[in-house]
Amino acid sequence: MATQTFRNLPDAKRERVLAAAIDEFSQRSVEDAKISNIVRQAGIPRGSLYQYFANKEDIYIYVFETLRERRLEFVKPAFEYYKTSPFLVFFENFYARDAEFLIQHPKHIELGKIMYSHARGVSLGLIQTLQTRYRDIFLIAIEHDKEHGRIRLDVDSAVLVDLCVHFVTDVFIFQNINQRLSLNGVRKHLTGTLDIIRRGITV
Repeated sequence: MATQTFRNLPDAKRERVLAAAIDEFSQRSVEDAKISNIVRQAGIPRGSLYQYFANKEDIYIYVFETLRERRLEFVKPAFEYYKTSPFLVFFENFYARDAEFLIQHPKHIELGKIMYSHARGVSLGLIQTLQTRYRDIFLIAIEHDKEHGRIRLDVDSAVLVDLCVHFVTDVFIFQNINQRLSLNGVRKHLTGTLDIIRRGITV
């Protein structure tokens, strides 16, 4: 994690270090990333970086957690619908806001691609942490809907949760490998998927 020395830096300098680290980790896995590239782009001595972070993995975790917090802050308006509207209404708003954030921050998408394609060690741990956070949020809302008669009791909550978690954490990144999606394209894909979930596919 970031040291107090780093947290005491002026905002502009912290953002410069963060931007340099994002740039490096959006091009290379944490194993292949180079401290020399980060310090050169940030314009700081190499020794200073080790006053801010214990090692490369700590920088990577800091980048991940900072971007996650900013992403969550952007998505926060969707929580107006959390347990006040049907789960799929909340999820639709949540995913739409999340996708909008990612489209506005393409390096976050690139970082996600690298993370998922090198899912081991610290990267795997961060993926699992993120998925657990989403899983907990979604499961509570799904069970709430079941209690209030909005989702059938025979629906397997764990399966629906996993579907939604993978939709948020995997599908968007993998789609983006093949094509550059617009926000309208993302919303159309989301609407179509949720329509299938609501109606089912059997005659």
